[in-house]
Amino acid sequence: MLRGEKIMAIYGFCDIRKFTNATEILREGVMLFVNEISDICHGIVDRYSGAPNKNIGDAFLFCWKFESDDYYQDENKVMQVRENSRVQ
Repeated sequence: MLRGEKIMAIYGFCDIRKFTNATEILREGVMLFVNEISDICHGIVDRYSGAPNKNIGDAFLFCWKFESDDYYQDENKVMQVRENSRVQ
């Protein structure tokens, strides 16, 4: 078994509000609607160096992983983010 590694990351979750109503109204066109929202969300996440992780129907999960030199562990073993030009 491989050893695990702690990483520092920010996770974002996006949920399409009233998705059930949209599916009832759009019917066959609902996938075009979801794909358009997905394209917008993925584009924004890509622009800010994130990674689209998962799409679950009406929800999207995104991740921004910090580089190892972007954070440190303090005396209480709590992960802290260093200030730098990429992390504000």
